[in-house]
Parts: sequence; structure tokens; C-alpha cells
Amino acid sequence: MSQRYKSILSFVWTTDIEKSKTFYSNVLGMNVVFESDGWVELSIPGTQNAFIALNKWAQKGKHPVNEYLTLSVEGIDDFRKTLQARDVPLKGDMRDFPEQGLRMFKFTDPSGNILTAAEVEN
Repeated sequence: MSQRYKSILSFVWTTDIEKSKTFYSNVLGMNVVFESDGWVELSIPGTQNAFIALNKWAQKGKHPVNEYLTLSVEGIDDFRKTLQARDVPLKGDMRDFPEQGLRMFKFTDPSGNILTAAEVEN
């Protein structure tokens, strides 16, 4: 099978859509491309047709927490310093995987979703 996909969209739940929109746009540099009462779609700079959708959690109880969103970045040390300067909660230390040429660390968004920043040596 030779399937072609038009885009990639990852869902992230939040109880405060405005706070999350500010974080993803102002801190992470993503661009708002669509907005409604309970949904904000953001494009990811440097990619084509890759989006994050912030979904407002309107049910009782805690929203599901995303733990599987990884952002591939360049200059991971500078990216980490930028997040620290903006008081973004980091989860643990930088992890190095020299066999794979990979470095990564985790951080959280305002709703407690866990994101991973990763850099692969070329």
C-alpha cells in the first residue's frame, strides 16, 4: 500500500485554552491557524502540514495528560535555557544517548502535558 497523508495533527487537552494558546504561541513560537470556542489549532514552524490542536476539556474530572509529543529541535541547550528563563517546568535532566547521537529532555505545558525536546546529531 502506498498511502499519502495530507497532514499530521496531535491533540493536547487543556482546561484553560487561553493560557495554553499563549504558551504554545509565545513560548514555543507556534502560529495560531484556526480558533473556536473549544479548539485552537497551531502550526509548527519549520514543518509543513504538522499541527497541534489544543482541545478544551469540558468534562468533570482531570483531563487526559499527553506524554508522547516530541519536538525535534536544533540547539537543544539554548532551547532548554530559553524555557528555564521563562520558568517553564522541566522534568529531570538532559539525557544523552551517544550511541544514537541523541540528546533530550522533558518539560510541561501549563495544563501538565509532558513534552520532549530532542536533538539528533547530523
